[in-house]
Amino acid sequence: MESKQAELLALLAQQYREYCAIPLDEIQQKRDKKSFINGLMAASRVVGISYEQLNEIVGANAESRAVNIDDKIEIPTYVRHKIVIGS
Repeated sequence: MESKQAELLALLAQQYREYCAIPLDEIQQKRDKKSFINGLMAASRVVGISYEQLNEIVGANAESRAVNIDDKIEIPTYVRHKIVIGS
């Protein structure tokens, strides 16, 4: 299970980097990528990845580049409020 978690975290990090690289004027593409990332985050919680691990990926990448606060990916409510999925 650990290797699957690591693979999922790597995929999430890659997808988030791709999201950050999308130009601001590509609104629909950004929305689609953001929706996909939110799905990956939900799947991550189901397989036991912690909120802290998810926040590390999204938080570290968001802080590493200067962006408008409205452009940052929103952390899903279930992650912010630490709601357990599937247990």
